[in-house]
This record gives sequence, structure tokens and C-alpha cells, in this order.
Amino acid sequence: INKSANGGIPRITNVKCTGVNGEETIIESDDVILAVGAKVLNNFVQFCSELAEFPEFRRFANLRGTNVLATRLFLDQELDITYSANACWGFDKGIGMTFFDIKALHGSNATTVADAPGSVVEVDYYHSSSLLTLSDEEIVDKAKKDLDTILGAKCKSFKVLDAAVVRLPEGVNWFFPGSYQDMPDIKAESIGNMYFAGDVVHSSHGSWSQEKAFVTGIEAANSVLGRAPDTGILPLAADELHVRFGKEAVKIARNIISGPKKDSGRPSLVDFLF
Repeated sequence: INKSANGGIPRITNVKCTGVNGEETIIESDDVILAVGAKVLNNFVQFCSELAEFPEFRRFANLRGTNVLATRLFLDQELDITYSANACWGFDKGIGMTFFDIKALHGSNATTVADAPGSVVEVDYYHSSSLLTLSDEEIVDKAKKDLDTILGAKCKSFKVLDAAVVRLPEGVNWFFPGSYQDMPDIKAESIGNMYFAGDVVHSSHGSWSQEKAFVTGIEAANSVLGRAPDTGILPLAADELHVRFGKEAVKIARNIISGPKKDSGRPSLVDFLF
């Protein structure tokens, strides 16, 4: 990091990368975009003393990830799954899950599913610390039984031909109460040529998860190139009536509890609720 002698904003001039074999590579840098998650941002400030000098980066030490268990099942027949992505809850205390119709998402001719005779379904479990210790066979069996409960007797009659299990400790961003204030903006405040992309980054677009990661990547590129933030980005469709009502209700509640604008910098009750 080049710290200007005349009090200007510091800039990154190069990035040093160390390979698994210990070999170091130095990359000269005009601009740097960190497209990483909460856990990696936390690690940056923990293990990079140069970044830890800046208060903006020290707050990233409050961010963290949550454990994820991803299980992909290759079935012997085609299932009729109404939606390509399906959020679920209730099988395990404190653990959420989503199951995906991979053929619908990737396309039937994609290399990930081209040779599969039946449906390919991925079952992901979030905040899943208690499941990571299970064997692969136990995880596959659990995922299939959970699918059977959701999709019914037809699914129960299908067989699992093959499966893949991936354990991801702290692999997904954990959005817990109060974490929003520690998330980064698109452009760093303290380093002139550093930017951020990912679903952990502040954005006014309104998208979420993978879509937000994509959108913030474009926003970061726009910022580097000096373009308007929304260049090349499609706006979200207008909120449905019940969603607009909910947002307005939350806004009113926040204003009642903390006032419409907090300029004093002092914490209020709302900081611990939202």
C-alpha cells in the first residue's frame, strides 16, 4: 500500500500472492476488487497488518460465515419439481435448507447433468454444524429422506444412483442482527483504488444472494471505469403490495424507535434489532 506523503488517500500498487508450494508472485495493480465473502474479509484483517491499520477494515473482523452442507443426488427417474429453487425449514432445529432442480437451472444439455438418466437434485443445509460430522452415506440418506417427505410417495420410490457431498465450514455469509453496519460499500473509503463485490456488500439495487453478487460486481466495475453505478444493470420489478406494506411498516418502526436519522453516532435500540 502506497501511503501518500502529502496526506492523500493511500493506494494499492501491487498484490503479493503465495501459492500452495510457497512460491510468491507479485502482481502490479491499477485497481483491486475483492470479490470475497464475510469470512475471507475477516481473515484479511486478521492476517494483513497493513489493512488492519484502517478502521474501515477492522470492522470486518465482526463479520463471519456459517457452515453449509451441499449434497447433490442423481436419481434414476425424472421428478416433477414445480420450482427450480425451494427454501425449506423444520427438519432439524436451527438448520435451514434449500433444494434445487439442477437440470432446470443448468439446462438439460449442461455437462453437469448431460449423462444423468433422471433428475439431479441438490439439497443444501445452512447453519449445519451438527450435520458436518455425519458420514457421506448418512448425509445422502438424510437428504433423500427429507426430499421424500417434501415431494411425496413418487420421490420415495426413486433410487439414488450417485451422489456428491461437499462440506463448507463458514462457507456462506451469515447475516445476523447488527452485521449490516460492518459490511463494506462498493468502493473502499480508506484506500483509493480498492473495491468490493459480493452479496455481503452494500447495494441499493435490492437483489440478493447470487444475483446481488453479480450486480455488485458490475457496480464495482462501473466505479473503476467512472461510469454511473447502474450502467448495464436491470432494475428489479416493483415490490408487490404486501412487500411494500411490510417495508413501510419496518421503516415506521425504525423511525419511532431511533428517529429518522441518527447523526450522533451513538447506538440506539434499533441497532440491536435490525
